[in-house]
Amino acid sequence: MNAIPEGVPTADAGERLTALVLSRVRAGAVVCVVGGSKPLVAALCAHGCDVREQPGPGWTRPEGAEPSHVVLTGDAVAHVLTGGLEVLRQEAPMAEVLFQLRNAGAARALLETWLGTAPVRAGISEQGMLRRLSDAGYRIAHREALPCASRSTPLAEDTEQALRALLAQLSPSTQVEEGLYAVVPEAPARALEPGLLSVVLVHDPRASAATLDEALFALACQEQQPLELLLAVPEGGELSAAEASLERYATLGTFQSRMVRAPAGDLHAEAFRQARGQYLALLDARCLVYPRHYTRLVHALQEGSAAWAVARSFRTEWASGSGAMPYVRAKVPFPLGEQLEVQHFATHPELVHALVIDRTRIGPFPLTGVGQGGGVGDLAVRLGALFVPVFLAGIASCEVRGPCLAQGVGAAPVASDPWLLRRVSAWTGAVGQAREEALLAREFRHRLVDGVNARLHAIPWIHDTLRALADRLKLDRNS
Repeated sequence: MNAIPEGVPTADAGERLTALVLSRVRAGAVVCVVGGSKPLVAALCAHGCDVREQPGPGWTRPEGAEPSHVVLTGDAVAHVLTGGLEVLRQEAPMAEVLFQLRNAGAARALLETWLGTAPVRAGISEQGMLRRLSDAGYRIAHREALPCASRSTPLAEDTEQALRALLAQLSPSTQVEEGLYAVVPEAPARALEPGLLSVVLVHDPRASAATLDEALFALACQEQQPLELLLAVPEGGELSAAEASLERYATLGTFQSRMVRAPAGDLHAEAFRQARGQYLALLDARCLVYPRHYTRLVHALQEGSAAWAVARSFRTEWASGSGAMPYVRAKVPFPLGEQLEVQHFATHPELVHALVIDRTRIGPFPLTGVGQGGGVGDLAVRLGALFVPVFLAGIASCEVRGPCLAQGVGAAPVASDPWLLRRVSAWTGAVGQAREEALLAREFRHRLVDGVNARLHAIPWIHDTLRALADRLKLDRNS
């Protein structure tokens, strides 16, 4: 995406659209201009294009050769985007569509409408436009965005920033004041399949074939049905071992599977785009999921109204002696306790592999991080900031093998400092619970020390020896 510098006047939108169109067409191209724009038509004619004018806001197929480009101007933008995209896609199936949109869902417009300082902005929001384009079979090929002004209301600055941040976390398009777009045809988006769980398993080709095979076997043993597996592998990676494992477990018939290939930075986004399920889960080759793991998570979502659910997990710790094969030293459950807080997602980023998301309940929330290569390292933190999850405490049902991802740091790689959407009573309840647990821990320590001291008194020579040692250490420290 190209950004238009903040402060560029919106009155120049016609000139910017003309510049975009001229940069996308060649001499001799057949261009249909819908809505009427004499300066644009004149510029295209001077550029050597075959121009077909349609002064009304509605699209109609022009006589002669099929247009290679369709430009929407004026009232035609909202008219076509809201009700004429399917006809345009059918009658000009290969045409690139170009237009300028003033975002009705911009944060500035929304805040001013809420406060009553400006009327509701007419038109369509960028988020609504993106959804309509996807449904009609288009994708964004080029986008230039003008960001909203940093301040636009008389609210206290911190309050306005917090409201804008929450809007941006739910839908990044709210930060766009207006934009220029070039969209091209592609296959229409498929509706999410109710009840289907899509599991995206990202495989690093450098990982061992045995590790991946074990992860796939665990998925083949899942009780959750129906289940779709998308094995995502970066372009250029070796696939023979992965394909052999998929073929072996496909005979069990417990999941549908397919391979997703894309550049490493786009791998998650492409896998999410191809996933057809209402429910979505993320794994990598280090993860083992126990047979009822997904059944319990999906059932928890179906029984309630939460947008996502997460289960307690095990972190497998390995050890090895000199010359010996590595062995499992311990399986440490995380997070501990019965209460789940957002801080747990920062401390234990591996929890991203122990969740299930109901995609029908998160709206336009972006699953991949914005501006960080499309990763999901902070997905659980960003989700937890806006959506309170269902936490399945008790015995862990997912296992992450290998070292702790947050070891030495204790935090997930968060691109920005997200704002939390919570009730005050939830905060006070969490603080009270933490204080109570701290008092109980302190009381337990005191009881433990008193118990040890009483036992030592029962053995006089040990008690006297320890007292003498303590006195001698005290004298050495003071000397």
